[in-house]
Amino acid sequence: MKFGKTIKIFLIDGDPNGRMSCELSNWSGKAYKIPRIKIKDCSDREDLAGTGVYLLFGKDEEGKEQVYIGEAESILKRLNQQLTSKDFWNETIVFISKDDNLNKAHIKYLENRLHDIAKSANRYKVENSVIPTQSSVSESDRAEMEEYIEYVKLLVNTLGHKVFDEKRELKPKQKEILFFIKA
Repeated sequence: MKFGKTIKIFLIDGDPNGRMSCELSNWSGKAYKIPRIKIKDCSDREDLAGTGVYLLFGKDEEGKEQVYIGEAESILKRLNQQLTSKDFWNETIVFISKDDNLNKAHIKYLENRLHDIAKSANRYKVENSVIPTQSSVSESDRAEMEEYIEYVKLLVNTLGHKVFDEKRELKPKQKEILFFIKA
């Protein structure tokens, strides 16, 4: 059974095209949507110094949507590295934990699962050259991470990227054939 959700979006710079933080009701995670040109401005965000997963969004040479999915123990440090190592992207969505409850095993698990889901959905070209390895986590941690993934998918879609949504195929309507019987 699906329930309604409240998403709180805060425009950090007061600009709808600038940095934003996103929180869901009753969730210990937090998301940031950051334009590439604003990465350097994020030194004021202390929570970006911790662990998390991130998605880099852009387009390839042919104009097809492209994504890179990564993890880091220091998100902001890693994003600054990505400024020089990856050219295609123009914005990132970062996921962290408000209570510092994501450890290295959790973020490796999330990176692997998000990569697999994006590949399966086949909406975006997945830029990762290596398939992320899945870490071994306990059954209870796996359940928590799968719930975390559901919230990631919800927020990524809300923030304008359908990278995890399966394409819906429209089936052509069959022609109706009418038979008339004369008595």
